[in-house]
Amino acid sequence: MTSRASRPRLALSSAVAAGVLAVTAGCQWSTGESAGDPDAGTPGTTSTSPTPVPVPEPSTPVVEPADGKVVKVPGASMRALRTYKRVSDYGIVQGYNDSQSALTLSPNLTLGTSIDGYAKEWIRDNGGPKVMERQDNAVVGGKYNAWHVIDTRDDNEESHYYGVMFLDSAWLINIAIYQGNPDSLTPEEGEEVIASLLASFKTDLD
Repeated sequence: MTSRASRPRLALSSAVAAGVLAVTAGCQWSTGESAGDPDAGTPGTTSTSPTPVPVPEPSTPVVEPADGKVVKVPGASMRALRTYKRVSDYGIVQGYNDSQSALTLSPNLTLGTSIDGYAKEWIRDNGGPKVMERQDNAVVGGKYNAWHVIDTRDDNEESHYYGVMFLDSAWLINIAIYQGNPDSLTPEEGEEVIASLLASFKTDLD
């Protein structure tokens, strides 16, 4: 659910990623060869041992999980940003926001038996693929696979939905990035907020 203090918003369900930079380098070899006096018949040859080239350690962007208030629903939880305040509490649906973004977490029901089946079912029930644009899957909580959909209907916010399945349970995460305000986040800042929130996801078994 997303909501602002200036105008209530409601986004109910129907019931983050980080890259790796790999750097490789080979060894540099240097050989030299010099001939002796041809009349003496004693050719001379010199060679050097392989000179190792330092290989930089692969760098992985570090995503710090959000560390605000615990957003708890049956079976799972997330952390809000420190700037977030609770804007809705429907028991199984918890919503938090600030002036720049919002988070809603809720359990979800699905007849799908896979992430792909869950995504197709949810998209079909919430406006279809022309409204809910499927994105690449994401990883939440560092280990849970999730489908990712963007709602294209609202010009005032960029609303991302993530569906998580684990054992016999499913959850819906909605992260909205508000747009059109003087303090709106840049695209890069919005990505950081999303990654930080998604990294904080946990199931009750973690």
